[in-house]
Amino acid sequence: MPIQIKIDPSSEIPVYRQVIEQITSLVRAGELKAGDRLPPARELASQLGIARGTIAKAYEQLARYSILDVTPGRGSFVSARQDVMPTGRRERAIQLIRELADELESLRINSREIRNMVDLILLEREEQLENLHIAAVDCSPEALTLFGRQLGLLSRIDIKTILLDDLSTGTDPDRRLSEFDLVMTTAKHYSEVLGLAKGVRDKLVQVIVSPSQETIVCLAGLKPLQSLGIVCQSARFRAIIQGMLDDLGISNPVASLTGAPSDEDLRVFVAGKDVLIVPPGFEKSLSRPLAVVIAEFTERGGRLVAFDYQIERGSLIYLEERIRSLKKR
Repeated sequence: MPIQIKIDPSSEIPVYRQVIEQITSLVRAGELKAGDRLPPARELASQLGIARGTIAKAYEQLARYSILDVTPGRGSFVSARQDVMPTGRRERAIQLIRELADELESLRINSREIRNMVDLILLEREEQLENLHIAAVDCSPEALTLFGRQLGLLSRIDIKTILLDDLSTGTDPDRRLSEFDLVMTTAKHYSEVLGLAKGVRDKLVQVIVSPSQETIVCLAGLKPLQSLGIVCQSARFRAIIQGMLDDLGISNPVASLTGAPSDEDLRVFVAGKDVLIVPPGFEKSLSRPLAVVIAEFTERGGRLVAFDYQIERGSLIYLEERIRSLKKR
C-alpha cells in the first residue's frame, strides 16, 4: 500500500532513521494497521529517490523492534506483536466501557443494576486470582518494574520480582521458585533460569520484550550533535539502551550514570547534556532534591526520553491464557 513519507535531505538525522521514525509514527497513529503490507524496498526507495539499501536497513531494524514482520517471498507487514491501537490502553478501555453501558441500557438494564453486575463479576474474578503467586525473573530491576506494571493490570495477583543475580548466587534456586504457580522470564534468560531450577520447567514461561513504538520514534529522531546521558539503576539496563543506540547508528557522545546518585552528582552529570534517556516512571521515582535537578534540566531546554520496554502482545496473551488455566484448576 502507498505510504506518505517525506525525506529531508538537509536534516542531520540519517535517512534510514527518518524512515524508521516516520513508519513507526504512522503505526502509532493508526494510519498503518496490523497486517498492512508495506511497499517493497525497491519501490519505496524509487518513490523517495534514495538507495534501496537504505530502505532495506530501515525495514531490518523495524523488524528487530517488532514493528514489522518481514517474510521472504511475501514482503514486509505491520506486526501484530505490539499493541498498535491508535489510542492508549486507558482511553480504549473507557471507550469499551461506554459502548458496553450503551448496549446494556438498550436492554433496559438500569445504572444501579449495571453497577451491581460489574461489582459482582470483579469480585468473582479477584477471588479467583488472589491466591495465584507469580515470580518474574530478570537481570535488571528496570525490567522487573516493567513486568510489575504490565501484570498489575490483573487485579490482586501476587507478583514477586527476583533479580537473576540473586537467584544464581542464592541457595537452592529450585526450592525458592517451587512455591510459585508460574515463573516468568524473558526469552533471553529462559535457558539460564531453567539451568538453575530444572524443577520449574512446567511452570516457566518465557516472554518476548521489545522497545515501545514511542521509544523508537524518540531515539530515531535524535540529532547527531546532541549530547546524550543515560540515567538508570543498573549497568545491565544501560547496556540494553546502548545496544539500541548502536543498532540505530547513533554515534552521539553518550555518558551514563547508574545507581543511586546524590543531587549534586546528578547536577554535575546533566550539565551540558541535551537529552537524558531514563527508565519509565523515572520522574515519579525521584526524591525531592533529585526532582529539582531534573526540573532545572528541562526548564533550560533539556529533554527526557523514557526508554520503555513492553511485553509483546503475543507473549502477554499466552501469559494470560496460562493464568486463566491455573485459575480454573
